[in-house]
Amino acid sequence: MKPSIAFIGVGNMASAIIGGMIDAGYPASKIMGTSRTAEKRDKYSATFGIEMLADNNAAVAKADAVVLCVKPAQIQGVIEGFADQVRPEQIFLSVAAGVELAAIEKWLGQSVSVIRSMPNTPSQVGAGMTGLIANTHTNDTQKAWVSEVFASIGESVWVEEEAHMHTVTALSGSSPAYFFRFLEAMVKSGQEQGLNEAACRQLATYAMLGAAKMVTELDDPISQLRKNITSPNGTTEQALLSFEAANIDKIVDDAMTACVDRSKQLASQFSGQTE
Repeated sequence: MKPSIAFIGVGNMASAIIGGMIDAGYPASKIMGTSRTAEKRDKYSATFGIEMLADNNAAVAKADAVVLCVKPAQIQGVIEGFADQVRPEQIFLSVAAGVELAAIEKWLGQSVSVIRSMPNTPSQVGAGMTGLIANTHTNDTQKAWVSEVFASIGESVWVEEEAHMHTVTALSGSSPAYFFRFLEAMVKSGQEQGLNEAACRQLATYAMLGAAKMVTELDDPISQLRKNITSPNGTTEQALLSFEAANIDKIVDDAMTACVDRSKQLASQFSGQTE
């Protein structure tokens, strides 16, 4: 039997997960959500055919699993607001960036299963990547169920150490923005060389999509895929030599490190709320 799920704070990410689950066959009757505004409750109820509630306590009391989709700065107050409804057999899944397992466990006030996730925005189109880590109270059956949830919006990877969630943030949580920025630069250069924006966008984005598809579907190392289209003294080689001259490895490493450092700062800030 499918667990009943309560999404606390339905917004863009929650709606992406709900939509993916329903498209994958999860019964809408087993899903509920909460929102403080009547307009949003009406919207998501009509869109997905799910029960939408104003009261977090009522939703948590009825649920087998609770997905915390509120902003990191609000999560402590939200959890403490419904903590009296928490039951030992429940699963709590957080999508709040930077909020660590220990903090969530403390606010819940019981030894329950807590799973922290870092999904990314391509989840909205079923092409997401999510990093996951579970606390010690989570069993393999619960982890398998959570993997199934995120399979409805893309792929997922479990990590064993919570410190690695900072790297997950840099590799997948924030990285769609890196690729968007790279595409912006490519489209701008193409326009400056005479092509219209629509053509530049289509050419560059489908090349990126195809390259990603090759990496995920072929067994070749990424370096070999690059070499396969890099003829000596050819056009591709000249572009790559330009990247090397600009020290692309350092540019990317600096960006990733900056992302990780900020993730650590935010985690420290939010964990300080437990004191």
